[in-house]
Amino acid sequence: MGFLSTAVGWLLGLGSSVIVMIVLIILGLVFRVGWQKAVRGGITTGVGLAGLFLVVNVIISALQPAVAEMATRFGLTKTIVDVNWADAGIAWGWPGVAGLIVSLLVVNILMVVLKMTKTLWTDVWSYWHGSALAGFVWAATGGNVFLGILAGVLYLVAGSLMSDMTAKKYQEFNDMPGIGVPCGTTVQASLFAMPVVWLLDRVPGIKDWDASPEGIKKRFGLVGEPGVLGFLLGVIIGIFAYGTTAGDLGLTKILGLGMNVAVMMMILPRMVSIIAEGIVPITMSIVQYMRERFKDREIYVAVDCAVLLGHPAVMASTIILFPLLVLLAAALPGVNMLPIASLAVVPFWAGAVVPYTKGNVIKTVIVLLLYAIPFMYFSTWMVDSQTEAYSMMGQFSEQIGQGLKLGSWDMGGDILGFFIRQIFGLFS
Repeated sequence: MGFLSTAVGWLLGLGSSVIVMIVLIILGLVFRVGWQKAVRGGITTGVGLAGLFLVVNVIISALQPAVAEMATRFGLTKTIVDVNWADAGIAWGWPGVAGLIVSLLVVNILMVVLKMTKTLWTDVWSYWHGSALAGFVWAATGGNVFLGILAGVLYLVAGSLMSDMTAKKYQEFNDMPGIGVPCGTTVQASLFAMPVVWLLDRVPGIKDWDASPEGIKKRFGLVGEPGVLGFLLGVIIGIFAYGTTAGDLGLTKILGLGMNVAVMMMILPRMVSIIAEGIVPITMSIVQYMRERFKDREIYVAVDCAVLLGHPAVMASTIILFPLLVLLAAALPGVNMLPIASLAVVPFWAGAVVPYTKGNVIKTVIVLLLYAIPFMYFSTWMVDSQTEAYSMMGQFSEQIGQGLKLGSWDMGGDILGFFIRQIFGLFS
């Protein structure tokens, strides 16, 4: 087990882009895509992902301080410290991570063979969502590794089934045939969106409002251009955040934020097109391979949820949502965490929702404001067990020693994860 843990740790240390590249090359060779196409597709996809994460990180690092400054200006405070993706430290560090990964690989292959799922979960990096949950259960049950692994596998199996339900919509909207996205709170956002969009499509006024980027461009002309729209949205948030900052410094920050958002709005779709250029030939070859040998089989190749970020409505919705979500969290009674770090998950939620709203920005914003509410409460209710998990891992020892409590939306407020934790908590 020690060797296995070391090997898993080495693999995960390569990072998402490199892991995706390696997995796609191996899949291409296994399914006889041809070594040149496999290598070209794997590297191109890895490059696209690396570029996409770079752009997303730039805009998140620009928007988060602005939203935090806005919250400070309006006197919005809460008691829980938002650490968000620090949960990955639990995911890749708790004692059962190697056993979880091996177990999930075996279970997923069996499910594919037995026709229980169409999703071949090749996106190893995104196992971290289930592994973080497993770490929480491990801590909540007094260090029971077996229960942690069982909870993590259950969560990830559910992800495969949800991928089956959403894959066609993702494929058609993003023009990426053969893909599936089973990961974490992203795919759950799609399931949440289905009934809400159905209702919104029956509300007079909202149902007929073309709030897609194309519709906005048609109605408002230059303002609807992705770069111009991004610049204006960034400037508006900048004014709320830095409007009282003295002299040229405030103006510099406002204009700088506007430019960062404009850059993101224009470059992000191009990064996704690079990903599509690499991954589509491989996934199509795998689909064709399966059709030739198994007439009744269709396989979806699991990919990182980042591939859903290419449509302009994704980031337009995200930028509008950032300040609204902070204000909503501040206003709701019983919510004790102000989301700043956790805002980083919002683009991925939006990417899962826009295929169902058909790119309608207003509907996407409404869906995700509602979707975020359980995350706000669950992250508050589960903060003690989450903080205990960090304590058992020896993480954030100084902060915990000062009496601080640490929470997050992803995975701390995860809807499916909340109920799984509650069930396994009965064994503590």
